[in-house]
Amino acid sequence: MARKARTSASPKPAGRKSATRKTAAAEAPAGLPPAKRGGTGRIYTSPPVKVDFATPGHRANRIDLELDGLYHGEASFEGRVFLNNTRANAGTPRTMDKGYAGSFYVFGHGGCLGDPGHCEVRDHDREFHDYRSGHMLTPRKTRINVTTTLQAIARETTEVTVTIVPVITAANELCDQRNVLRFEGMRFISYNP
Repeated sequence: MARKARTSASPKPAGRKSATRKTAAAEAPAGLPPAKRGGTGRIYTSPPVKVDFATPGHRANRIDLELDGLYHGEASFEGRVFLNNTRANAGTPRTMDKGYAGSFYVFGHGGCLGDPGHCEVRDHDREFHDYRSGHMLTPRKTRINVTTTLQAIARETTEVTVTIVPVITAANELCDQRNVLRFEGMRFISYNP
């Protein structure tokens, strides 16, 4: 049986102010060479979230962090997930004692090369019985298994912050390298035997 626990914060879509914290990585102006491999975009940190479903007294045998509406139209990156480590960055070791819970990978499309409107996702105009594949830039969903790290933290506290560090692996001048991590929402999903 799956149980969902929603977090209360999510980054806003492009064009709106985001509740993310700033990093030392500078935004590359158009026309300059792409970011160096391993550079980071803006790091996201959530407000504290209740995780009492992960404490030893509960039966959860797997817990996933699910991201909804993950944008993948620009740079490729690795999203490193840290729990209760708001100071995490690209240089933070990927160990459980530093809060590392797992990674997800986005193979970006490298920006839009078409005419204006070419890369706009307009799937909301589709007919109900239209079975063609959706637009290739439709935001996607991804899950990261965070069971081990979350259950270790839940032994000490029932609140956790989620920090996602986007480490850029490939980009070009068409990519917004500062706001590479964009998604609509996140939640924990626990699975009980």
